[in-house]
Amino acid sequence: MPRPLIDVRVWVVSSADFTAVVEDGPPDAGVRWDIEAKAGGSVIADELARGALTAVIECNGRPVGWDSFATGVITKEDWLRFVLRDREIYGSRSFVEPEYRGRGLAVRLARFVHREFARHGYLRDYSVIDVLNRNALAVAARVRHLPIGRIGYVRCYGFTVIRIGRRVRAGFWSAKNPLVIDFGVFDGP
Repeated sequence: MPRPLIDVRVWVVSSADFTAVVEDGPPDAGVRWDIEAKAGGSVIADELARGALTAVIECNGRPVGWDSFATGVITKEDWLRFVLRDREIYGSRSFVEPEYRGRGLAVRLARFVHREFARHGYLRDYSVIDVLNRNALAVAARVRHLPIGRIGYVRCYGFTVIRIGRRVRAGFWSAKNPLVIDFGVFDGP
């Protein structure tokens, strides 16, 4: 499939602070880490191959949703990378089967993952969510993911004008010469 000549996107950057996460009750029996790619088919297998940590939620003994997280350098687009600091994670993909949506499963899954990462010394989780994805934004808000900034760009024939928070940059970025963003740019005024 050919790449579009013009690409326009706006993302909300959100973050959850794990230092405030508390153990609120017994572990959720329907949520577990997936290390064998039993849920989500090839999508989860691809995530695991990239080194992502993936949790799944089950109903009636079968996986119906999953959430995957990564550390280090994250490729958002072939020309755009995000860099995480030590003890930070990035929520890269999340999915719940359509017939199971609206039951709070994504929230249960996210809370499980947040408790697990907090217990293992991680400090923060970041997500970059399309501004039009109302369901993902609602789940993020319910699990104390606070919006910390926005990223918007217009890309035409490889030339990109991007706004990161209040700063605007322009250039030709590619897979060989990507734009690299540290989430720390959203920490200050």
